[in-house]
Amino acid sequence: MKVISVIGISGSGKTTTVENLIREFKHRNFSVGSIKDIHYENFSMETPGSNTHRHREAGAELVTGRGLFETNIIFPYQVPLQEILSFYHHDIVIIEGDRDLNVPQILCARNSGDVEELKTPQTLAIAGLITSQGEKHFPSDYPPLFDARRKVRELTDLILEKTPPLLPDFPSECCEACGRSCRELLADILKGKGQASECVLQNSRVKVSIGGKELAMVPFVQEALAGIIKGYLQTLEGFKPHQEIKIEISPDS
Repeated sequence: MKVISVIGISGSGKTTTVENLIREFKHRNFSVGSIKDIHYENFSMETPGSNTHRHREAGAELVTGRGLFETNIIFPYQVPLQEILSFYHHDIVIIEGDRDLNVPQILCARNSGDVEELKTPQTLAIAGLITSQGEKHFPSDYPPLFDARRKVRELTDLILEKTPPLLPDFPSECCEACGRSCRELLADILKGKGQASECVLQNSRVKVSIGGKELAMVPFVQEALAGIIKGYLQTLEGFKPHQEIKIEISPDS
């Protein structure tokens, strides 16, 4: 799964860019999911007075509205994007409005001032209103500009070429096994100076899944867990070193 984020100030062309990218990816037969990150404090997905709203007000910790053609699950808190992404199994996921995930960003800008304010090492390309306002002279270190209405094929090509599968995002003090932080690795990949295969977590020696979802573990935690398990098992008859170990734990009845 490849994940990108389309960011920018309100009115910079984010939604138009997302719409055109979704259409182009679908035209190329990719499965596409999207996430809209909303930052208005007073925004609510619930309609006051509706049945599901009344369920929530009564104290339900999770509320689901199920209709004939769609299902809406309402959590009474902000669910982390990494957890939300675990529900997605698409080729491409486009997030509109998030600046925090360790994913390539398409920066939608109104002018060069927006670019200077929002550009990061994870910025893959610039889109939005700036591409149609006649600004011609940009610093040489700017990422390439694409008008998503007229150059969506070229922008899509760049995304497919440069975007790696979703990388982890551990702090540098937790893991620099590849020689840099997770965000520095992504920045190098976007510049053509690195590869996703350099992330040691892509080929973890120790894998743990809970409820079918694999947990990301830095090398130190992997080695510590492996050492503890081996320490217990080597006292048992039948233990053989250098062989694969598999453990399954069923939920409590």
